[in-house]
This record gives sequence, structure tokens and C-alpha cells, in this order.
Amino acid sequence: MAILPVPTTRVSDLLATRRITQQVQADQLALLRSQTQISTGRRILSPSDDAPASLRALNLQRILERKLQTQTSLRDSVLFLSEAESSVDEVSNILNSVKSEALGIDSTTSTEEERLAVVNQIDRALEQLVNISNSQFRDRYLFAGSRSQSLPYDYEGEYISYNGNEDQLRSFVDIGYLYETNVPGSEVFGGISEQIRGSVDLNPHLSRTTQVQHLNGGAGIDRGAVEIVYVNASNQATSSVVDLSNAATIGDVARFLQNGVPEGSGITVEVTGTGLQLNTASGTEGVMIREVGEGRVARDLGIYSVTPQSSLTGDDITPSILKTTRLADLLGTKAQATVTSIGNNNDFFVTATQNGSNVDPADALSDPLNGVTIQFVDGTLSGSESATYDGSTGTLTVTIEAGVSTSAQVVDAINAEASGLFTAEVDYRDAAPGAGGLGAVEVGTSAVTAGGSGTVLDQSSGLNLTNGGQSITVDISQAETVEELLNILNQEELGLQVEINEAGTGINIRSRLSGADLTIGEVGGGLTATQLGVRTLTETSRLENFNRGVGVLVDGVTTFEIDLTTLGPPDSTVTHTIDLDSSTTVQDVMDEIAAQTGGDVTVSLAADGNGLVLTDNSGADSMRVSGQPAEYLGFVEDGADDAVSTSGALTSSDRNTVETDSVFNTLLRLRNAIQDADYPAIGREINQIETDLDRVNFARSEVGARLQNLEMLEHRHQDEEVAIRSALSEEIDVDLTEAISDFTARQYSLQASLQVAGSMLQMTLLDFI
Repeated sequence: MAILPVPTTRVSDLLATRRITQQVQADQLALLRSQTQISTGRRILSPSDDAPASLRALNLQRILERKLQTQTSLRDSVLFLSEAESSVDEVSNILNSVKSEALGIDSTTSTEEERLAVVNQIDRALEQLVNISNSQFRDRYLFAGSRSQSLPYDYEGEYISYNGNEDQLRSFVDIGYLYETNVPGSEVFGGISEQIRGSVDLNPHLSRTTQVQHLNGGAGIDRGAVEIVYVNASNQATSSVVDLSNAATIGDVARFLQNGVPEGSGITVEVTGTGLQLNTASGTEGVMIREVGEGRVARDLGIYSVTPQSSLTGDDITPSILKTTRLADLLGTKAQATVTSIGNNNDFFVTATQNGSNVDPADALSDPLNGVTIQFVDGTLSGSESATYDGSTGTLTVTIEAGVSTSAQVVDAINAEASGLFTAEVDYRDAAPGAGGLGAVEVGTSAVTAGGSGTVLDQSSGLNLTNGGQSITVDISQAETVEELLNILNQEELGLQVEINEAGTGINIRSRLSGADLTIGEVGGGLTATQLGVRTLTETSRLENFNRGVGVLVDGVTTFEIDLTTLGPPDSTVTHTIDLDSSTTVQDVMDEIAAQTGGDVTVSLAADGNGLVLTDNSGADSMRVSGQPAEYLGFVEDGADDAVSTSGALTSSDRNTVETDSVFNTLLRLRNAIQDADYPAIGREINQIETDLDRVNFARSEVGARLQNLEMLEHRHQDEEVAIRSALSEEIDVDLTEAISDFTARQYSLQASLQVAGSMLQMTLLDFI
């Protein structure tokens, strides 16, 4: 509101006019700004009016808009959870109603009409529960997990399949706060069985292309450097520090280490099937790998050492299993060798195409993969190199043109070798940029393969899978990767959920079918299920899990009889009484029967399908088995007194099945038990309803707790919105009292400027004469 001073000395009219004009314009501009502030209620009309306050206001406005968006998401989440809570309440009422009706027929005095009435009620309850489990709100299924657009439960008559998953849908209910806004059907109704956990570490082969982040079961390695210490024959040490922070694969690690070894040390770095190996030029020299600072790189790579070694073999740093892992790389390592020639750019790797130390792991005399000698002979022209493998001598002979054939040509010859047992690639450590594989290989060069271990996955046999009343042979012969194997097993018609386990060491298999028994066995004496660790009946299976949790040793009965009869004359029978009192696993049963019969009878796993095979080794003409434990082991059919075999072997049914834990499974089993008038089974299923109710009630309490949290968060949102708007108002809103006062003052300033202008513009030189 400053008024420009009136010139007091003689100045030109032009200067005076300009000074007065500027004053009037400034007053008018200030007056306009005040008018605008009063009319809009805003103190800041553009960021230049108050840059610091504008920046604070922008941040507050951004926070406010995000808060308003999260409030919308929060209200939607409350609606979805409220609908889910209402549906869960109905489930409890239906289960309690079925339970009360079933208790009324849990005795032998119930009539067939009474049982039929309860069966009809169970059928209606199943239909109601399926409808509830498939509830939708705003075109989203409430109980499908994250598959919100897929029908969660499919009622197929005898079985009910769960097509959802166990994942949660999450929404932002506050800035940076994701909150679960649904409940998967598996947490309310159930629908997925316990895991058939892969009991075998599939131990994938380590190759130069393995990502370092997947080493050590997926834990990866620390990022940093290591120190390589070389100790020569005179016990003098030199060292170098190698930065491995940019290594993406274990091949990169080996290359960085190789390029960073102390000058003149002659240390070589190899990638074996399980880890790293560093070798010195002679046995009188040594190498150590130490950490740099507080790092853990050397330990994570399994090569940390404080003692000089001429050959430092690292620990097993087996990578985790990925979907891209090749099935051929599971269950062991491949034999390999490095072929080194005089000169440069001519070294290469040779690797077996399958795991193990032999072509046939079951035959110790078969062609070896370990100990194969790779040798070179002169006898052809460059470009016509060939490789021939002789299994009888364990020799891979490569015919070359001496001093002319390059390592790249030799690599091509080995890769084309007829047996297909070996592959080759140029050694990156001996390859100058653009010249790798162009060096000549000399006659007389040789190498020997080593490091092959484990076995080859049996893909030709497949899996014998029983689920939903059907027995299927699953063919995995065409699968090349773990992902392809999972895709085959996750086919909808199989009713399975198959995934890599959390540890990254194997696969887990679960059933999605309620009312069905899942078993996984072998096909025709194959080893696929056993090698994958997913066979449901093994030596370690616990007897308490047989017969859907009833067990084998029931009501204190622990003995059964095996009668071995030899036809005469005269006929003779030897009776063995088998006591399983101390047995807890299938292996215990095997041991007890072999011990208590003196080896006359032994037990093994069925080679085809699942079950136990009781074998007579005494040469008797018939074998008879009787007794309750024999029935619960599956050798005697339900309701029968005994089982007789004249073939010398008796195969049990598979009593160690896997079932889905769900309300649907319970009601389907209860319906079947009532139809069969199986009162012990009726009692067990009534007890199982209690377990189902516990799960439902827990889910209901979980949903209620979430709703309560959201309601509290909604109140906090309201308070925060008021606080943010208040802070925003302080930054950008105008103080009307101050603005009106300022407006009045600026009016007076403009009036004064106009009066001064009027007075000055009337003056002339005549006024001073």
C-alpha cells in the first residue's frame, strides 16, 4: 500500500506522469487482488503468491484426495465383509440343525424311515450350503479367494469341488495400508485337503546359468566381495579382492573369481553340479577364500576357508526349484569335465545329459558317466570332426585334424554324438572377446568326467492317481519343466492343487474334492511317485492315519493271525500270531511280521497302485489272514472274517487315503454312513460337525474383528479429514476480516494517488512566476 513519493525537485512532466501512473496501477492491482480474495475466499490465487505455503497446500491436497479415495475403498470393504458375515451366520444355523437331527438317529433303535428323513435333510443342507458358498455381491464371489470371478464350489452329485484358492483380496483402506476384504471359502467351508508334502528333496542340478538369487534354497547370497588368498610352494601369500555384487548367475560368480585370482597363481574355478571348486596348479600350493569386512558372500557360496587347500571344494548350494527348472535336472548332478588344450580360445566343457554315475543307476556294471575319458585322435579333415562313445571302455573318442580343428568344431561333434549322453560348450574362461572356440585342439589332450550323482527321474511310468472314485494313470513323459508337470497335475478333471513347496525343495499335492479319497501310487513297478516324494502310502506312513483317522489298532486289539497251510497228506498248518502293539508306522509292521514269522512272511509296498503286499516265503499252498488289525490294514474286506490266497501273495486295499476337510465332506460322509446304517461312522461324522462349526465360528469372529477394525478406521478417517482440511484452510484460505480491512485501506490509497495526480498534472511553469 506504499505511495510513491512526489518529486520535490524540478523534473520533467514525463517522469512525474510515469511515477503517478505506476502508483495508480499498483493500487488498482492490489485492490483487484483483495477483491478476488474476498470473493473466492482464497488467500493464495497462484503459487507465486506464497511459494512455501503453496507447496504445503499441494501436499495437504494430495493427502486429502488419497484419503478420500481410501475412504471409498474402505466403505466398499465394509459392505463386502458385512455380506460375508451374514452368509457365515447362516452356515452355523444349518450345521447345528443337521447335527441335532443326526443325533436323533445315532443308535440302532432308529428306523429306516427316520434315517431316510435325515438323509433328505442333509441333501437340502448341502444344496443350501453350496448356494451360500457361491454367494455374490456386486458381481464378485465372496468365498472364491482371489479368483473372485470364478464359481467357488461346484456340486457334482457325489462330490463337491472347490475351484477358488486360499488367497486374500486386499484393498487400500488407508494410505499405505492394505487390508483383507474377503474370506476364502477354504477358511469357512473348507475344501482343500492337507498337503501331501513332497518328502524328497528333488535337489536340482546346479548349472552355470543358475541365478544366484535362487541358491541356498531360494535364500540367495549376500552382495559384496571376497578375498582370494594364494599360498605358493614357499608358503608366501598373495591376495586379491573380487567384487561379486554384479554377478547374476553362478557362472558369473565363477567368471569373476577366475578373472580376479592373484596374478601368476594359476588358480582355476569350476562350477560343479552342487557348488564351486577352486584348484591350484599343484598339490604344494594352496588357496583360501575369506570375507571382506562384515560380508557373508564366501559363506553363502560355500567356499569360505581359513586353511590353504590345493583343491577347495565348496559346500552344496543347491538352488531352489522353480517352474522353469528342467525335470532332467532333478534328483542329482551330472558328470562333467573341462578339456584344456595348449594355447588360448580352445578350452571347453563336457557335461553328461543325465544324472548319476552310471547310465542305468540300478546297474552298477552299466556304462559309466563318471570316469569317462575324453581323448582326441588325428584322422579327418577340419569340418568333418566326429565323436564316438564306447561304453565298454568308458571312452569318448573325438576324431579331429591335428592342429587345425577348433574347439568350436569339436563342441559341435560331441553334441552330435550318436549316444546323446554328452553335451559340450566353449569354456568362457579361455575365450577372448569374439575369439571363443576358434583355437585349435591338439591330439593328446584328454580329460576325465566326474561329479555325477543321484538318479534320473522316472517319467515314463507316470502316477497312479485315485480321486473322486476314478483311477487314472497320469502321463508325465512329455513334461520337460516343473511348470509343465504342475500343469498336467492341475488339470481340472483330476481335482488337485499342486504347487512348489515354500522351501523350494519339492512339490505339494492337495485334493479339491469333498467326499472323495485321494491316493497316489506307482504304475507297473515304476518309481515316479516315490522319486517325487508324493506317494501316499510309504514305509513312514503312520498307522494312526489309516481308515480316515480311525487307525489300525482299535479298541485295544493289537493281534491278528497268519495261517500257512501245506497240503498233504497229511495237511499241515502253521499259525503265526502277529502282535503290533508297539507298531506306529508301516515300516514297524513290516519289521514285526518278518521277525515274528521268522521270515516266512514279509510285507512290501505294492509295485502297482498302492497298498501292502503280504508275501509267503515258506512255500505253503495257501495263506489265510484273519483278525481286526488285518482288516484295518486292508488285507481283509470290511465285514469279512478272513482273506485267503493260494498264489503266495495277498495285496491289501489302500487304507491310508487323503480326504478334504470341509463341511461338504462331513455331510457327504454322514449321508453315506446313515444310508449304510454305519453307526460308528455316524458318530464320527457328528463329532466332525463340531470341528466344522469351530472353523465356521472362527471365520465369523475373524470377519467380525475385521469389520470392527474398519469401523474404527472409518472414524479415524473422519477425524483426520477434519484435521487436514483445517490445516489446508490455514494455508490457502483468506482471513475475511483482514482482507476487508486491507481492501478498505487500498481504496483510500487509490483515492490519495488520484488526488495527488490531479494536483500535479494541473501545475505549469506559470504557477511559479
